[in-house]
Amino acid sequence: MSFWRKIFGARGERAAARFLRRAGCRILARNYSTPLGEIDLIALDKRDGRIIFAEVKTRTDESIATAEQAVGREKQRHIIRAAQIYLKRKRVSQDVPLRFDVLAVTFDAAGKAQVRHTPGAFRT
Repeated sequence: MSFWRKIFGARGERAAARFLRRAGCRILARNYSTPLGEIDLIALDKRDGRIIFAEVKTRTDESIATAEQAVGREKQRHIIRAAQIYLKRKRVSQDVPLRFDVLAVTFDAAGKAQVRHTPGAFRT
């Protein structure tokens, strides 16, 4: 991945984290990496205690594929495996509700982030 692409992606992840915080979530981890996969954002929804595992897709446009379409079955499997490792390492009770979301971030001409949130984009 090129330097500028990493910078662009990090900018999108910051915008997605702000979006989740404003929606009542606390960010627990960013770029959580395991040998089996990576999770862009892990958050706790303070309203219902749900843990959210979020994939962030930052795009200049979605003319080829939407962010949700870009998170195919293989990517979903990697995220789910990484989530299982996170839950085990953090000793999270199996009773805690979970959700897998996709956040699509695009930037308008003025550089303002537009975030589209798809809660429950996929399931285990």
